[in-house]
Amino acid sequence: MTRHQFKNAVWQEENAMESADFRQLLSANPKLQQWIDQSENLTVNILHADTSRIGKEVLWGSLIYKQSRHARDAQDVFHFYVSPELLVTSTLDFEEDMDMPRHLMIQQMEDAESPVEVMMILLGGMVGSVLHKIDGFEERLHQLLWNIKEHNNRQTLESIEEVRHEILLWKHLIMGFREIAMAVEETFGEAVRRQREYERTSKRIDRCVMLVESYEDEIRNMVDMENVVANYRGNEIVKTLTVLTTLFTPVMAWGALWGMNFRVMPELDLRYGYVMSIAVILVSTFLLYLYFRQKGWTGDILRSIDNKGKPKQKQD
Repeated sequence: MTRHQFKNAVWQEENAMESADFRQLLSANPKLQQWIDQSENLTVNILHADTSRIGKEVLWGSLIYKQSRHARDAQDVFHFYVSPELLVTSTLDFEEDMDMPRHLMIQQMEDAESPVEVMMILLGGMVGSVLHKIDGFEERLHQLLWNIKEHNNRQTLESIEEVRHEILLWKHLIMGFREIAMAVEETFGEAVRRQREYERTSKRIDRCVMLVESYEDEIRNMVDMENVVANYRGNEIVKTLTVLTTLFTPVMAWGALWGMNFRVMPELDLRYGYVMSIAVILVSTFLLYLYFRQKGWTGDILRSIDNKGKPKQKQD
C-alpha cells in the first residue's frame, strides 16, 4: 500500500481490493462490500454514492479506462473510493499511458483543495491518455477516407467496419468518465465545479466527447459514400451488361433463325447468302445501336470507356 499525504488531501493506493486493509478503510456499508465482490470480474462500469449524511458524502465505483480493440478481456480497471477526507484507489501504472509522469502528477496534487480534486487529477490523466490514442485513430481514419476514393473494394468496407467498432469503444470509455464527473458534482455539491482541476478535467472530457462525435459523423458519411459508390458501380455494371446483351440480340435472333433444320429454306440456295446474312446482322445491330444512342441509353457508358485512364485536365 502507498499513502500520499498532501496539504488538504490524502490519497492511498491499494494493490488489491480484496485485501483486508482495503476493506478496513471503507465504511461499514453493505453496498461497499458488495461492490468489492462485484469488481473481481468487471464487464461494465460501477458507480455508487452515499449522500445520507451532509458533509460525509461518499462516492465509489469502478471504471474501465482502457480497452483493447482486439480482445474483449484486455482492459484496465480503476477502482476508487472518495470522501471529503480520503481518496482510496487501486494501484495505477500511469508512467507510460497517463498524460504526465507520475512525479509531476503527484506534484500537482500538492495544491489540491480536497481528495475530490486529487481524484479529478487522476481522471484528467486518464482522459489525456485517451486523447493521445484518439490522435492515432484520427490518422487511420484519414487514410481510410482516401482509400474509399482510390480503392473502393471489400477490404475498404471491412476497414470501415473496424473503425466503426473502435469508435463505439471510445464512446463507451468516455461515457464512463463523463458519468463520474457528473456524479462528483451531484454527490459533493456545486462547490466542486469551482475547483480548478474539476473544471479542467471536465473540459478535457468534453473535448473527447466532441472529437468522438465528430469522428462518428465522419464514419457515418463514409458508410453513405461507400453505399453510393457501390450502388453507382452496380448500376453501371447492370446497365452495361444490359446494353451489350441487347446489342447482340440480332446475332442471336438471326443465328437462331438460320440455324433451323427445315428442308425448305430459300436462303440456303443463295450464292451470296453467307455474306448477306452477315450484312443483315451488322445492319440490324447498327440500327439498334443508333436507337439506343438517340434515346441516350449508351452515352454515359461509352464516355466512361473512352475516358478510362485519361487524366482530367485542370480548368483555369
